[in-house]
Amino acid sequence: MNRNTTCAALAVVYVSTLVCSGFVAGSASADPPPAGCTSDYAVPNQLTITCEPGAGVGQHAYIRCRDIGGVMHTRIGTTVGANGGWSRAVCATGERGPV
Repeated sequence: MNRNTTCAALAVVYVSTLVCSGFVAGSASADPPPAGCTSDYAVPNQLTITCEPGAGVGQHAYIRCRDIGGVMHTRIGTTVGANGGWSRAVCATGERGPV
Protein backbone atom coordinates (compact mmCIF):
# COMPACT_ATOMS: atom_id res chain seq x y z
CA MET A 1 0.00 0.00 0.00
CA ASN A 2 1.44 3.40 -0.89
CA ARG A 3 1.53 6.45 1.34
CA ASN A 4 -1.40 8.24 -0.38
CA THR A 5 -3.66 5.20 -0.04
CA THR A 6 -2.75 4.84 3.63
CA CYS A 7 -3.44 8.52 4.33
CA ALA A 8 -6.79 8.36 2.52
CA ALA A 9 -7.78 5.24 4.47
CA LEU A 10 -6.87 6.91 7.78
CA ALA A 11 -8.87 10.01 6.85
CA VAL A 12 -11.96 7.88 6.14
CA VAL A 13 -11.61 6.09 9.49
CA TYR A 14 -11.15 9.41 11.31
CA VAL A 15 -14.18 11.07 9.69
CA SER A 16 -16.29 7.93 10.20
CA THR A 17 -15.34 7.91 13.86
CA LEU A 18 -16.34 11.55 14.25
CA VAL A 19 -19.70 11.07 12.53
CA CYS A 20 -20.53 7.84 14.35
CA SER A 21 -19.57 9.40 17.68
CA GLY A 22 -22.03 12.26 17.16
CA PHE A 23 -19.32 14.90 16.59
CA VAL A 24 -20.96 16.54 13.60
CA ALA A 25 -21.72 20.16 12.81
CA GLY A 26 -24.35 21.23 15.32
CA SER A 27 -25.73 18.75 17.79
CA ALA A 28 -27.40 15.44 17.12
CA SER A 29 -30.38 14.16 19.02
CA ALA A 30 -31.58 10.67 19.80
CA ASP A 31 -33.14 9.58 23.08
CA PRO A 32 -33.79 11.22 25.36
CA PRO A 33 -34.86 14.15 23.18
CA PRO A 34 -33.91 17.70 24.21
CA ALA A 35 -36.25 19.48 26.66
CA GLY A 36 -39.38 20.66 24.82
CA CYS A 37 -38.97 18.04 22.07
CA THR A 38 -40.44 14.59 21.43
CA SER A 39 -39.09 11.58 19.51
CA ASP A 40 -41.27 9.61 17.09
CA TYR A 41 -40.20 6.17 15.82
CA ALA A 42 -43.69 5.26 14.49
CA VAL A 43 -42.53 5.03 10.86
CA PRO A 44 -40.12 2.13 10.26
CA ASN A 45 -36.50 3.08 9.54
CA GLN A 46 -36.83 6.73 10.50
CA LEU A 47 -36.76 9.07 13.51
CA THR A 48 -38.51 12.42 13.76
CA ILE A 49 -37.96 14.87 16.59
CA THR A 50 -40.54 17.62 16.97
CA CYS A 51 -39.73 20.68 19.08
CA GLU A 52 -41.75 23.54 20.54
CA PRO A 53 -40.69 27.10 19.62
CA GLY A 54 -37.41 27.90 21.36
CA ALA A 55 -36.64 24.23 22.13
CA GLY A 56 -34.05 22.08 20.38
CA VAL A 57 -32.46 24.99 18.53
CA GLY A 58 -29.53 23.70 16.46
CA GLN A 59 -30.36 20.05 17.13
CA HIS A 60 -30.54 17.34 14.46
CA ALA A 61 -32.34 14.01 14.54
CA TYR A 62 -30.01 11.11 13.80
CA ILE A 63 -30.55 7.41 13.27
CA ARG A 64 -28.05 4.56 13.07
CA CYS A 65 -28.89 2.20 10.20
CA ARG A 66 -27.39 -1.08 9.01
CA ASP A 67 -27.14 -1.88 5.30
CA ILE A 68 -27.57 -5.31 3.70
CA GLY A 69 -23.82 -5.96 4.05
CA GLY A 70 -23.93 -5.25 7.79
CA VAL A 71 -22.19 -1.87 7.59
CA MET A 72 -23.56 0.76 9.98
CA HIS A 73 -24.39 4.27 8.73
CA THR A 74 -25.52 7.38 10.59
CA ARG A 75 -28.25 9.40 8.88
CA ILE A 76 -28.74 12.98 10.05
CA GLY A 77 -31.81 15.19 9.64
CA THR A 78 -32.11 18.94 9.10
CA THR A 79 -31.49 21.47 11.88
CA VAL A 80 -34.28 22.58 14.22
CA GLY A 81 -34.55 26.37 14.16
CA ALA A 82 -35.41 28.98 16.81
CA ASN A 83 -39.11 28.70 15.95
CA GLY A 84 -39.13 24.98 16.76
CA GLY A 85 -40.26 22.50 14.16
CA TRP A 86 -38.98 19.06 13.30
CA SER A 87 -35.96 17.15 12.12
CA ARG A 88 -36.28 13.77 10.41
CA ALA A 89 -33.51 11.22 9.83
CA VAL A 90 -34.31 8.38 7.43
CA CYS A 91 -32.39 5.19 6.66
CA ALA A 92 -31.44 4.80 2.99
CA THR A 93 -33.18 2.27 0.74
CA GLY A 94 -32.15 -1.24 1.81
CA GLU A 95 -31.04 -0.14 5.28
CA ARG A 96 -32.72 -0.97 8.59
CA GLY A 97 -32.72 1.09 11.76
CA PRO A 98 -32.48 2.17 14.40
CA VAL A 99 -29.70 -0.20 15.43
